[in-house]
Amino acid sequence: MIVTLKNVRSFCNDHAIPLRPLTLLVGENSTGKSTFLAMLAQLSQPEFPSVRPTFNVPPFDLGTFDSIATFKGGRYGRADSFAVGFETEKRQITATYISYKGQPQLSSYLAKGRLGEVSLDVANEPSSVRVTIKPAGEGPRELNLDTQRVLPTEAGLSVAFLVRIAISESGRLAKDHFDEKMYSLAIDLSRSVVAPVFALAPIRTKPRRTYDEFSDEFKPEGDHIPVLLARLWQEEGNPQKALLVEALDDFGKKSGLFKQIGVKRLGKRPTDPFQILVTTAGPPANLPDVGYGVSQALPVVVQSVLANERRRLLLQQPEVHLHPRAQAALGSFLAKLVAMDKREFVIETHSDYLLDRIRLEVAQRNLRAKDVLILFFEKEGLETHVHQIRIDDDGNVTEAPESYRSFFLQEELTLFNRIKS
Repeated sequence: MIVTLKNVRSFCNDHAIPLRPLTLLVGENSTGKSTFLAMLAQLSQPEFPSVRPTFNVPPFDLGTFDSIATFKGGRYGRADSFAVGFETEKRQITATYISYKGQPQLSSYLAKGRLGEVSLDVANEPSSVRVTIKPAGEGPRELNLDTQRVLPTEAGLSVAFLVRIAISESGRLAKDHFDEKMYSLAIDLSRSVVAPVFALAPIRTKPRRTYDEFSDEFKPEGDHIPVLLARLWQEEGNPQKALLVEALDDFGKKSGLFKQIGVKRLGKRPTDPFQILVTTAGPPANLPDVGYGVSQALPVVVQSVLANERRRLLLQQPEVHLHPRAQAALGSFLAKLVAMDKREFVIETHSDYLLDRIRLEVAQRNLRAKDVLILFFEKEGLETHVHQIRIDDDGNVTEAPESYRSFFLQEELTLFNRIKS
């Protein structure tokens, strides 16, 4: 899959950024890594694209149109529109947004597939929508929809919904001009096919001595993880529990963070309070009484194991509050899930230990080199450039720009020369 961006913050003009099963985003602060993740999360929303979307779905907060559209200053000013989309082997989708009362509003939508294309043009208000359907090798068919006549003006309208309404209205007026082929093409190309994602925040929830929540609904900060653990630990024979216990024990041992994770119920009912216990060298201790890194690593490990197969996870700095050994162990943990073809990850990281461990996993033939891609984000002035860096079968970094390691090499050289002098 390739993510396409145009005039999104520092992504000036057109960008086509590929993904692999394990994609690592590296670069200095404020180079666009989090913005890229936010746009990928937007593409993965079930309602993408919609007429008036919000680009502030937790844990991301891109703000208003003016904080999203590229601003170059001077005579260039701010871009009149910005676009986000994706390309796969089967289709290409682009959604373009303009400003409506300071908020992003869909201006146009274009989807191309092997059997044809579908486009949408939205009026400023938006009270008028034009849908164009063009099967491959045939002429276009235009459908016009007055949304004020059939829908509430402020409704959160998705492209898929608008296309269905336009087809329904047209079908009643001119059934002989609309066949099943056009209907199938329109419905297919009006919806996104990007799998939903789990996006974990860079700082996870603070550990607590006692938990009394009963909702396991996903939350980016990982507040739901203790509830998931408490429920699974009550279910003997649950295959998910067995899988999770094995993964936790293995990661805990290799990272040096813990030996075992347990749950202590403070009552007999499913909704009674409970505690998360962590076994290290001695008897089990309450979660807040062990290193802070355990509480930050648990959401990453648990959510990664329990996510549906082929579900993509977006991780921001999963190494936060982990010492080097644990950062490296996390690299092995993620590589193993990818190697088993069970998960896909896009990871924003500042950890050389995590990165180097993934390279080692490739060199040891535990992970295929073709499944890994490093995206190096570099900012020159106000513009971001994304360099694709690959890893060969021996774990070596290839096709890296000169600036990729320049800072770290300069630090080593400075230290070496100081010692030598």
